[in-house]
Amino acid sequence: MRLVTCVGIALVLAALLPAACGDARAPSDRPTNDEPVGGETVFCTDPQPPFVTDLRVRQEQPVAEPAPRAAFRDAVYGGCVVRVSDRAADPDPDDASAGIKNEYSRLQSFNADGARIMLMSLGAHRYLYDAATLQRLGALPAMNDPRWSNVDPNTIYYIGELTLMAFDVATGEHRLVHDFAPGFAGEDVVMVWTRWEGNPSADDRYWALMAEDADWMTTAFLVYDLLEDRVVARRTVSPPGDVDNVTMSPLGGYFLAQFEYCEHGTMGSAAAPCGLMVYDRDLGNPRGLLRNVGHADVALDADGREVLFYQDQDTDHVAVLDLQDGTITNLHPIDFSYCDGCGMHFSSIAHALPGWGLVSYFDADPITRMWMDDHVFAVELKAGGRVVRFAQHHALVDPEQEHDYWAEPHASVNRDFTRILFTSNWGRSGSGEVDTYMIVLPDGWAGEVP
Repeated sequence: MRLVTCVGIALVLAALLPAACGDARAPSDRPTNDEPVGGETVFCTDPQPPFVTDLRVRQEQPVAEPAPRAAFRDAVYGGCVVRVSDRAADPDPDDASAGIKNEYSRLQSFNADGARIMLMSLGAHRYLYDAATLQRLGALPAMNDPRWSNVDPNTIYYIGELTLMAFDVATGEHRLVHDFAPGFAGEDVVMVWTRWEGNPSADDRYWALMAEDADWMTTAFLVYDLLEDRVVARRTVSPPGDVDNVTMSPLGGYFLAQFEYCEHGTMGSAAAPCGLMVYDRDLGNPRGLLRNVGHADVALDADGREVLFYQDQDTDHVAVLDLQDGTITNLHPIDFSYCDGCGMHFSSIAHALPGWGLVSYFDADPITRMWMDDHVFAVELKAGGRVVRFAQHHALVDPEQEHDYWAEPHASVNRDFTRILFTSNWGRSGSGEVDTYMIVLPDGWAGEVP
């Protein structure tokens, strides 16, 4: 590897401070605000109410937009919520963005030790926050497809067209990790990346990547081994349409590629890939495991098996797919009979708490029609598993309003499932005025769920 030093912002960053969120005991029906004290945000010192695990319909309760860095209890589900960003004050002077959000449900916003948070403005400027005080630490340099390292708290990996790069937030240095260009000498390849949604294995070692030509069509899949600094597998592909994204499974056992949907009654194959294609790490043994994939994320179940946690668009279920044997387990049915612009996202990147995933569900109707509507909840990844409902997200998403894509909650979880980030416009549909909110959970919360 060669080192490239650039003029950047050297950030002196605080270590993670302890945050109190009380024991799971007495209920609290109304929000109670906890103001920052001595620069540190106090996360709900009132006792954690019992976790809401029933599936009955609960109407959203109107709550005034909270002030930044002031924690409160959710009025319906009792979760400890705090607004992280201040859309009016946090952006740089040259950033005219109307809002700041966590980037996406499948992407990790917290660094390896949980001390820092990376958020994105709607103008694609990225900012660093202290995870304890929630204060902005500084602006990050422009980076394409950035990913926190899962093991080094100071490293952010990113894509430089045909290179994998790394940025050190402590020193401000950029370094070349790997140059993929020599492997494509004489070929029309302009980008090697995950295409926005993919992640490496949970130890950073194995990276699923796709090569695209000047027409942004996929020409090859790659598996890059960070430890050995070499491409360990390559497969030429020529799909008839776009490949939406590629990602590595948490333990690095499988390469997942999401193609355009297969026609009814068909599944993908090596000769005609479509839907969800899964390959072994060496890019052999290709098999189509799903005809049509909704939103999804890779996960570990309670037994440590690598699975896909996803919306099954053929059966309208929240479901789990075993990546080894293709077994599908339906968890909960989804009622789309009333649906008007509704949608859901999945986050299961909390690999330190296997067996659980996170869902955020939204629609354009402020009236709650079914139990999933308008809030953020955890799902146990097994048949008959528990559901834990944390908080309303207050995002009003109208499919006719282009800006409302940015208001989709895109809830994402940290590595040990004690912090959840989500985006909300707090009912201001069409405005683009969004902020990032955080749900704070006590350590060991899953053991308290009945």
